[in-house]
Amino acid sequence: MAGLVDRVSSRRSAAREVVRADAVTLEEFGYLLGQTTGAAGQSRSGVTVTAQRALGISAWYSGVRYISETMAGLPCKTFSDAGSVRTMRADPPWKKKPDTETTWFSLIEFWLMSLLHRGNAFAFKVRDPISGQVIGLRMVHPDRVKVGQASSGLKVFEIDGRKDVAFTTRDILHIPGLSYDGVCGLNPLQYGADTLGTIAAAEEFAGRTLGKGVMDKAYLSLPQTLTKGQADALAAVWQAQHSGLANADKLAVMGGGAEYRTIGLSPESTQLLESRKYGVPEVSRLLRLPPHKLYDLDRATFSNIEHQSIETITDGVRPWCTRLEAAVNDDPDLVVPGNFIEFDLEGTLRGDITSRYSAYAAGIVGGFLMPSEPRAKENLPFIPGSEFLTTPLNMTAYGPDAGALPGPTPTTGAPA
Repeated sequence: MAGLVDRVSSRRSAAREVVRADAVTLEEFGYLLGQTTGAAGQSRSGVTVTAQRALGISAWYSGVRYISETMAGLPCKTFSDAGSVRTMRADPPWKKKPDTETTWFSLIEFWLMSLLHRGNAFAFKVRDPISGQVIGLRMVHPDRVKVGQASSGLKVFEIDGRKDVAFTTRDILHIPGLSYDGVCGLNPLQYGADTLGTIAAAEEFAGRTLGKGVMDKAYLSLPQTLTKGQADALAAVWQAQHSGLANADKLAVMGGGAEYRTIGLSPESTQLLESRKYGVPEVSRLLRLPPHKLYDLDRATFSNIEHQSIETITDGVRPWCTRLEAAVNDDPDLVVPGNFIEFDLEGTLRGDITSRYSAYAAGIVGGFLMPSEPRAKENLPFIPGSEFLTTPLNMTAYGPDAGALPGPTPTTGAPA
C-alpha cells in the first residue's frame, strides 16, 4: 500500500502543502481492523478481542452501528457567535465535501468506528496548493498513526509508510477518546477485553454445542473389545447420523449392548441461554446505551421507554457530539475565529406528539414561544403573521407600583 503522502513540497520555508494523498479503502479498513498488532485485547477467557471479533458479537455490532449512524445522520451546522447573536453561516469546503467520493456522513461514521475500536480518530488535512486553505479531510486509519509529544508540548504524528516525515497538528486532525494524558485516547477493546471476551466465548460455546448435536462430550460403550478400526468406523457412523442441528432430533438405535453415555453438561445445566443474554447488558454498560437500543426489551415498558430513548441521546450520543465539536472548533485551520460547528440534537430529544404539543402550547401561552417556532420544529411551512409573542389577557401586574408599569403591545409583546 502506498504511503499516505506521495509528494510534499516545501513552500516558503516551513510550510508543507499536500498535492495528493491515498484514501483508505473499505477493504483496507476491514483488513486493518482485524490486525492484532497493539490493537487487540487478550481476555481471561482465552479469546483475543479484535475489532472484527467484537463486531461478530451482535450486541456490540448493533450498539456501535447505532452510535455511528446516529451521529453521522445528525444535522451539523456552522454558526458565528457575536455576543448574544447567533447567525448561521455557510459550511466550509472541507465539510461540504471532505474528500473525493467521501461524504460528511461517511467521515463521521469512520471517526466513530475508529474511536469505538481504537480510542482515536484521525484525518489528514488536504490543502489548496495555492492558498494553503484546508479544503478536505482525508480518512487515516488509526493503526497507521503513532502519536507523540515534542518537548514544546505540541503533538507529533508518525504515519506508517512515511517515517521520514514528522507530521504535526497542521497536517493531522486528531480526535482522542477517553484519555489519561490528554494526548492519546485509550483503546476501548483492550480495557473491555475481559467483558467482550467472555461474551464471545459464550457465543462460541453455544455454536459448538449446537454443532455437535446439543450434547458436548459423550461416548459409546460396548461390552466387547473393539479394534481401532472398528471403533473408528462406529464413531464415524454415529457422527454422520447424529451430528448437526438437522440430526439433533433423530432417534438413536444401537445393538450389541451398546450404551450412549455423556460426561458433559446439558445446555440447561450450563445455562446456555442465560449466559448469552448476559452479553447485552454488559455491552450496554460499555457503550452507555439502554438495553432496548440493543433490542433487549425485557425491562422496557410503555411508561419508561420514551425516557430511556432520551437518555440514549443525553448519555450515549451527546458526549461524542461534544468531543467532535471540541476537536474541530479548537482547530484554527478548520474554523475561523468566531465560527463554530454544532450538532443539532433537538429532533432526537423530542417526546411523543402529545408531550410536544403540550410543551408548545405552554410556551405560546406563557409568552416565550412564537407560533412560528413550533411550526419550524415540526417542519411545517411558515405562516405570515405567526412571528409574535402572546400573553393571556387575564394576567396583569399587581402590587403598589403595578399601575405605573407599561403594558405589552398586541403585536410584538414588547413594552409600549
